[in-house]
Amino acid sequence: MESWQTLIARGNESFNQQNWIDAESFYYQAESIIEQQWQQDLNNIELLLAWVASLHNLSSLFEAQGKAESALRYLTLPHYRLLTLYQESALSEETEIMMHRAIKVTLLPLLEFSSRYPICSSCLEHLQATKEWLLSPQKILH
Repeated sequence: MESWQTLIARGNESFNQQNWIDAESFYYQAESIIEQQWQQDLNNIELLLAWVASLHNLSSLFEAQGKAESALRYLTLPHYRLLTLYQESALSEETEIMMHRAIKVTLLPLLEFSSRYPICSSCLEHLQATKEWLLSPQKILH
């Protein structure tokens, strides 16, 4: 079995060659492996960021094919999952700080996407509220 790092590299190579089917397959395989490993160690920041990157790769892939709804799905999935984990999980202080930073990593692409494609007003309001929360000195979610 190939490592997730190799699968992402092969996916990137396929993406750059516009071989969408292979890129999608490699990205899905990598995401699956990362997800399994990360679920066993939620404090592993490398796996967290790799998981986000694998989903963002899928988003870029679908956007390149003109599939905006699918692209948006792969941007929102890690964003909302990280928000939920941040709110509901017992994380170490270090992991909580890194999770907060990772939420920023998921928010920026969503905001950029919303400037290129129309998204529903309630989703846009949520993104703006999250941006304000991330920029505020308090780390309080509602």
